[in-house]
Amino acid sequence: MRTTSATAGAVAIGIALSAVVTTSVGAAPAVAGTTSSCTGSTITVDALSTGCAVSSGTVVLPDGRRFAVPSAGTTVSSLPVAAVGAADPGDVSLTNTGRSGIAVAVDGSWSGSEAAVRKQRAVEQHRRSLTVSGPMAATTTTTTPASSCTNRTYTLLGYHWNAPVQWRSNSTGAKATDVAAIRAGADAWTGTISTCGRTITSGARDTYLGGTTQAPAVSATGGCGASNGTSVTGWGPLKAGTLATTCVWSRGGVAVEVDQRYTTAYAWSSASTCSGTRFDLRGVATHEWGHAYGLGHTLQTSGLVMKPASSPCDLGQRRLGLGDAFGIDTVY
Repeated sequence: MRTTSATAGAVAIGIALSAVVTTSVGAAPAVAGTTSSCTGSTITVDALSTGCAVSSGTVVLPDGRRFAVPSAGTTVSSLPVAAVGAADPGDVSLTNTGRSGIAVAVDGSWSGSEAAVRKQRAVEQHRRSLTVSGPMAATTTTTTPASSCTNRTYTLLGYHWNAPVQWRSNSTGAKATDVAAIRAGADAWTGTISTCGRTITSGARDTYLGGTTQAPAVSATGGCGASNGTSVTGWGPLKAGTLATTCVWSRGGVAVEVDQRYTTAYAWSSASTCSGTRFDLRGVATHEWGHAYGLGHTLQTSGLVMKPASSPCDLGQRRLGLGDAFGIDTVY
């Protein structure tokens, strides 16, 4: 059931120091005494640090990921899962605070408008003050990494859904039979969940509305486009080493849209058995739906669904571990 607790081992999401913003409309003037301006086609974080407001345009990170500036009061988050051995591109959170400017976060490093960053850091500090500890249950007599049924850790991203997630799928370019596998990934977090000798009742819910020709608002760079109120899963190119990316839009901690893109660069399997170098679609989808519902990454050694990278044929990722179950039970 959902409580007011924040997360076990919550990690504050940070901000890239050298992001660039491309705007299509003028913004509020810079702070007096500075030479930077928030007008023009591109704006650096140095300009954003003046506290200027940006109402539209595109945020471009140093690694090439691009984000459509969300409406004031909205946070957009990009949450990838990598292939084991590939570089983790990192989770991104971009918040448009309106008059206080924009704060961007990339894996623990903050930048942007000082006022906006201050607000977001205050939110993170408040969440940490509500943290309930969830230590790993492994004994101190072994150096073996905890299994998914002994690891209690989880991380919350700070948002949840107040209603069932209503979503559609676009199977154009699918590398495996995708609808059933992705639906199973979504449903793994909902209702009565029995795992690791425990049973919980999750309030997370989703409703599949059928197919669509609409593409998900997830770019090939792993960034997020503009929200349109319709949640969609789909396929397309992503950066090398990235298996899938989920974009979530939220306001005041309440999620309002989720889009997902699964890469077409790898071989996939959706069968009950798997061999070779194929990645298990259902398992990866379970991970990405964990993000959709509000869960962040755990350590790679945790063995949990929410570890940041997946191996080929990781069928174990279809089933929630102890920390995964504790996490979804905390949010819902």
